[in-house]
Amino acid sequence: MIAKEMIAEKVFAEGVAKDIRNFLPAKYENAEFQVMQMNKNNGVQMVGVQVRLQEENVCPVVYVEPFFNEIRLGEPVEKVMNEIARCMEEAGNVPFLHSGINPMDYDSVKEHLAVMLVNTQANKRMLQEMPHENMEDLSAICYVDFLVESNDGKATMKVKNEHLKMWNVDAKEMFRQARANTQPVNTPILQSMDEMLLSIFNEEGHATNLLDENVDFGLRSHDMLYALTNVEKQYGASMITQPEVLNKLEQLFPEGFYVLPSSVHEVLIVPDNGEMEPKMLGEMVREVNKNEVERQEVLSDRVYSYDKEKHQIRQEPDSIQQVKEMGR
Repeated sequence: MIAKEMIAEKVFAEGVAKDIRNFLPAKYENAEFQVMQMNKNNGVQMVGVQVRLQEENVCPVVYVEPFFNEIRLGEPVEKVMNEIARCMEEAGNVPFLHSGINPMDYDSVKEHLAVMLVNTQANKRMLQEMPHENMEDLSAICYVDFLVESNDGKATMKVKNEHLKMWNVDAKEMFRQARANTQPVNTPILQSMDEMLLSIFNEEGHATNLLDENVDFGLRSHDMLYALTNVEKQYGASMITQPEVLNKLEQLFPEGFYVLPSSVHEVLIVPDNGEMEPKMLGEMVREVNKNEVERQEVLSDRVYSYDKEKHQIRQEPDSIQQVKEMGR
């Protein structure tokens, strides 16, 4: 966001924090409203107003950008403030706030921990506040996957250093717990892109999870492209950090394979059959990131291959073109 626009949004947010109480029900009479500048993935910054009620452990944040744009387009201030107030009430009633998970208690959250993969360079500031594990040019962080028993969306909370201190848990134990959990966001899925496309256009079609032990992979072993994610297709690129997933991929692709970072939600697996060069694959990844992926969801502009000796992925030097990577 341009600095001038960010300043204008913060001024608007400060006005909202000061006056929004007048547009809310009586239960918000003693609530605290605070302007927050949140660092999102890849350096994306957003300004919001946080609502803190004494009886709640979680404090939702309403981002002001869409409302600020309405004001700039000439919408009446009172109308926009009523819209913000309605959003705050809705945010306070979303199911995850009443899911029984207490973010201040490690025993309450530990079974809901999961791993997210982000770009290290693009998130240097954010990573200073978070426990993380480095993997090539990427970093694994942990988040709490809140239970949401409705269609209201996804609710997550990134784990910061202050959480570890409050929980009295070390980072290694937290990551071990996160990878051991078995909720849908931790359950990997590998699917043939050809089969996925057919299932999209054919309502009765179904893309098979090729990581299932009872699936005959030979039927699809000649496909050129596969998608790796998790059951919820949410932050599924982190599946590449699971050793058991890499071991299974090594079995399925004994000739080797490349990993293309499609987004923070998914990676693409390309068998190394000698037909695709890392330089060309890197150009493809950068082109897709530039034109088709929202900046906040870009994972990397680089391509990786599987190191059979070390049993881990590594960057392909020929795929790197630093001056054009992620707009850095």
